[in-house]
Amino acid sequence: ALSGSSAALPCAARGSPAPRISWLLADGTRLSRSPAGRGRARVEPDGTLVLRAVAASDSGLYTCLAESPAGSDTLAVKLQV
Repeated sequence: ALSGSSAALPCAARGSPAPRISWLLADGTRLSRSPAGRGRARVEPDGTLVLRAVAASDSGLYTCLAESPAGSDTLAVKLQV
Protein backbone atom coordinates (compact mmCIF):
# COMPACT_ATOMS: atom_id res chain seq x y z
CA ALA A 1 0.00 0.00 0.00
CA LEU A 2 1.15 3.55 -0.58
CA SER A 3 1.76 5.72 2.46
CA GLY A 4 -1.25 7.95 3.14
CA SER A 5 -3.67 5.74 1.22
CA SER A 6 -6.24 3.27 2.52
CA ALA A 7 -5.58 -0.47 2.61
CA ALA A 8 -8.32 -3.12 2.47
CA LEU A 9 -7.45 -6.62 3.70
CA PRO A 10 -10.23 -9.07 2.75
CA CYS A 11 -11.30 -12.00 4.91
CA ALA A 12 -14.28 -14.14 3.99
CA ALA A 13 -15.61 -17.07 5.99
CA ARG A 14 -18.76 -19.16 5.67
CA GLY A 15 -20.36 -21.63 7.97
CA SER A 16 -23.42 -22.59 9.92
CA PRO A 17 -23.79 -20.84 12.24
CA ALA A 18 -22.15 -17.86 10.53
CA PRO A 19 -18.67 -17.22 11.94
CA ARG A 20 -17.77 -14.01 13.75
CA ILE A 21 -14.84 -12.20 12.11
CA SER A 22 -12.22 -10.30 14.07
CA TRP A 23 -8.68 -9.19 13.32
CA LEU A 24 -5.42 -9.20 15.26
CA LEU A 25 -3.59 -6.07 14.19
CA ALA A 26 0.17 -5.90 13.70
CA ASP A 27 0.53 -4.26 17.14
CA GLY A 28 -1.37 -7.13 18.83
CA THR A 29 -4.68 -5.26 19.22
CA ARG A 30 -7.83 -7.29 18.53
CA LEU A 31 -10.47 -5.52 16.44
CA SER A 32 -14.04 -6.70 15.87
CA ARG A 33 -16.86 -5.32 13.77
CA SER A 34 -18.36 -2.24 15.35
CA PRO A 35 -21.42 -0.28 14.20
CA ALA A 36 -19.60 2.98 14.97
CA GLY A 37 -16.66 2.27 12.65
CA ARG A 38 -14.56 5.00 14.23
CA GLY A 39 -10.82 5.35 14.10
CA ARG A 40 -8.23 4.52 11.46
CA ALA A 41 -9.06 0.80 11.43
CA ARG A 42 -12.47 -0.80 11.04
CA VAL A 43 -13.90 -4.21 10.16
CA GLU A 44 -16.54 -4.10 7.42
CA PRO A 45 -19.68 -6.31 7.57
CA ASP A 46 -18.08 -8.70 5.03
CA GLY A 47 -15.00 -9.16 7.28
CA THR A 48 -12.66 -6.85 5.34
CA LEU A 49 -10.23 -4.88 7.48
CA VAL A 50 -9.91 -1.28 6.26
CA LEU A 51 -6.96 0.83 7.42
CA ARG A 52 -7.09 4.54 6.60
CA ALA A 53 -4.05 6.75 5.99
CA VAL A 54 -1.50 3.94 6.36
CA ALA A 55 2.09 4.70 7.31
CA ALA A 56 5.27 2.62 7.28
CA SER A 57 4.64 1.83 10.96
CA ASP A 58 1.44 -0.02 9.92
CA SER A 59 3.50 -2.60 8.01
CA GLY A 60 3.38 -6.09 9.46
CA LEU A 61 1.36 -9.26 9.83
CA TYR A 62 -2.41 -9.00 10.32
CA THR A 63 -4.41 -12.09 11.28
CA CYS A 64 -8.08 -12.65 10.46
CA LEU A 65 -9.92 -14.86 12.96
CA ALA A 66 -13.18 -16.58 12.00
CA GLU A 67 -14.87 -18.16 15.03
CA SER A 68 -18.16 -19.97 15.58
CA PRO A 69 -19.43 -22.75 17.85
CA ALA A 70 -18.56 -25.15 15.01
CA GLY A 71 -14.86 -24.19 15.06
CA SER A 72 -12.36 -21.54 14.09
CA ASP A 73 -9.83 -20.71 11.41
CA THR A 74 -7.24 -18.01 10.77
CA LEU A 75 -5.75 -16.23 7.78
CA ALA A 76 -2.52 -14.21 7.99
CA VAL A 77 -2.07 -11.23 5.66
CA LYS A 78 1.18 -9.28 5.32
CA LEU A 79 0.87 -5.53 4.76
CA GLN A 80 3.82 -3.61 3.37
CA VAL A 81 3.62 0.18 3.24
